[in-house]
Amino acid sequence: MQASTCIFAVLLYACETWTLTKADWKRLESFHLRSQRRVLSGIKWSDFTTNAEVYTRSGLHSIQSIVRRRRLSLFGHVARMPDNVPAKAVLRVACDVRDGVPPYPNWHRSRGRPPITWLHQICSDCGLSAGDALNCAQDRAVWRTYATASSASR
Repeated sequence: MQASTCIFAVLLYACETWTLTKADWKRLESFHLRSQRRVLSGIKWSDFTTNAEVYTRSGLHSIQSIVRRRRLSLFGHVARMPDNVPAKAVLRVACDVRDGVPPYPNWHRSRGRPPITWLHQICSDCGLSAGDALNCAQDRAVWRTYATASSASR
């Protein structure tokens, strides 16, 4: 399975910071499964082998669950940083803005559709508001349950 390890390292480089659309997820998942089918011996392109069987044979999880776990892990790491670290300050302001608290009184969002941000992804991954996620992430054990929970169980 060394080829699988090399593919994963290249494929998931910096995935903790990605924001992806459904089309991007489909492309990423299809590439991953196509690569797994090539790495696993005995699966030809003409064979009817389900994706679930490929995951079972390779012992790997779906790309979405891996990216989700890494993203939540990074969020928890930044949330537990000391308050004087700039990354933590930016995360706190972003969480406040996401929850409707402006950074200063006259601030307003620019016109147009708001982009899907990394923080939107975090909130959808864990099912919490940004402020609640920030508070939960302070306790490493509690946050680990969110990060390792399967998306089907939520």
